[in-house]
Amino acid sequence: MALAFCAASSLSNADTLADIYELALKNDARLKAAEASYLANIEIEEQAFSALLPQISASGSYQDDDFDSAGFNQNALAVGANPIIESNYQADTTSYGISLQQNILDLSAWFRFKSGKERTKQAQAQFSFDQQDVIVRVAEAYFDVLRQIDNLEASKAEERATKRQLEQTQQRFDVGLIAITDVHEARAVFDTTVVRRLTDEGNLGTSLESLTVLTGQEHQNLWLLNKDFPVVDPDPMSRDEWVQFALKNNYALKAALYAAESARQNATAKRMGHAPTITGSFSYNDQERNGEVSITGTSLIIPQDQESDGTSMVLRLQVPLYSGGRVSSVRRQAYQQYNVALQNKIETQRVVIRNARSSHLTVSNDVQRVNARQQSIVSTSSALDATEAGYEVGTRNIVDVLQAQRSLYSSIRDYANSRYDYVLNMLRLKRAAGILTPQDTYDISKWLVEPGAPTANQYQDYLNP
Repeated sequence: MALAFCAASSLSNADTLADIYELALKNDARLKAAEASYLANIEIEEQAFSALLPQISASGSYQDDDFDSAGFNQNALAVGANPIIESNYQADTTSYGISLQQNILDLSAWFRFKSGKERTKQAQAQFSFDQQDVIVRVAEAYFDVLRQIDNLEASKAEERATKRQLEQTQQRFDVGLIAITDVHEARAVFDTTVVRRLTDEGNLGTSLESLTVLTGQEHQNLWLLNKDFPVVDPDPMSRDEWVQFALKNNYALKAALYAAESARQNATAKRMGHAPTITGSFSYNDQERNGEVSITGTSLIIPQDQESDGTSMVLRLQVPLYSGGRVSSVRRQAYQQYNVALQNKIETQRVVIRNARSSHLTVSNDVQRVNARQQSIVSTSSALDATEAGYEVGTRNIVDVLQAQRSLYSSIRDYANSRYDYVLNMLRLKRAAGILTPQDTYDISKWLVEPGAPTANQYQDYLNP
């Protein structure tokens, strides 16, 4: 339907749904944020696991001492010697050590690790859901553009038809065949179609901007949905089977399940704050000192060298007795956090079941709507022909003709919208069931055709009256 749209740029620059999807994978800010959140959350398990591993540290130091001292020797006065004794101390001290500490029994750390493992699973499930969500968001933005293109082309065609009808009505009035009221009726309808066309032009620009939000690039030309695109019932037909798919595969539900289990393990970890802990540690230290003391005015030098090393092994048992009520408070808080996660899981499960059932029902109805609206175009077209013929012989008035025209173009819009609704609702059904994959995007792209292709629009004759 997009003849005016495709004139804006060459056909070689047209984008398919697959093109937009691949650009969104690279540039969609929401998906990038989801990926960063996933990478951040999987580190929680690593941090919890580190508390179960040995904690090893090393230390080293170097010290340089050089100082002078003076003393008074009273006995030196008796022999007439200098009673002031001055000395100098110089020493270099080097030391290093290594220590290892290992939690032998720490139930709180163990359950924090188990909670972290569930957080990793939750993050993976949530990111998988976000990856499915971008498929739906891309399709919604893409087909919204096609929807607005079709609406605009229908509005333009209706505007041309009503303008021609206005001109014919004016001519009939000028020769005295009809009353001025018919001219006013035709002009009122024409003015309304102009407003609709202007509105649809604005809607098309807005929908194109939505694509830019996803891809970070401007788009002026898109491939269109083939008129032969198959509209078929969901397979399997059983609604309950789709519900079972959803309960088994839906990633939002999986994320909620893992979140609840993570919260349960965390609550257990907090409860273990009352449990005793056993810690083992080992350390080794070595120190070497090279120094001397020299007496000023003499040749006396006293060595001050020293070397020592040693090891230490400690097994420590710690039993928490009372911490001002903090441990009990943290335990109660963690339990309520688990209760929150549990209730969220229950709600998510109910929502998933509802979405699967309602999406299946919507798709099934879409199939019937597409077929009915396709037939409606034929019916309204025949009705318009009959009404125009009746108007020519005087059995119908101008209002009947204008209403018949409006019904035809409304049917064309409804048919186009119903096809896009079917595509999007089928993707939403697969997302609800947890079976939506990028391949679905590529499969739909196979049914897209370049603007202007013969298979782009089977009702082009109605749009060029």
